Amino acid sequence: MDMTRETVAGIIGAVIAVLLQVVLAPALSLFEAVPNFIVAYCVVRAVATPAAAGALVPFFCGLLFDLMGGGPVGAMAFVLVLVTFLASRLYLMLNNDTLFIPVAILLLSIVLAELLYSMIVVACGVGAPFGEAFLYRTLPCMLYDCVIGLLMYPIAIRAMVDRPLGQPGTPVLR
Repeated sequence: MDMTRETVAGIIGAVIAVLLQVVLAPALSLFEAVPNFIVAYCVVRAVATPAAAGALVPFFCGLLFDLMGGGPVGAMAFVLVLVTFLASRLYLMLNNDTLFIPVAILLLSIVLAELLYSMIVVACGVGAPFGEAFLYRTLPCMLYDCVIGLLMYPIAIRAMVDRPLGQPGTPVLR
């Protein structure tokens, strides 16, 4: 295994995300909405390091989330692997060195992850009907996760990427 800066920072970030999910997320809950640091982190990592974003970290983080929560085991692991793969490939296709593309992909991926997870949970019969679950749990959690993802993205860029992207038109100093 190649221990690059991205790999080490990715593993440390995953451990921190799981710890935040266990310790801090229950304290930050508003009614039915609980922030999901694991989803936000995995999507941020997929967008910040798209070429190095594999399936292992999202799978194990999702599996830990499933084992800690009350949903079907394997659902979040499947959703995170699928969404992070799509986010990293979409970013590699659309990258144009602006801030809009990563932020848009980040937000859309978090929304997709929460929607897919809620559909799986409702299909397995674990929660309420989809309309009620969407309105009272999924929608507030999406907003929560989007804010967390937007806060994590600049930190991830500084910690995981050897040479962050510059803004268009700025000369690269060597």
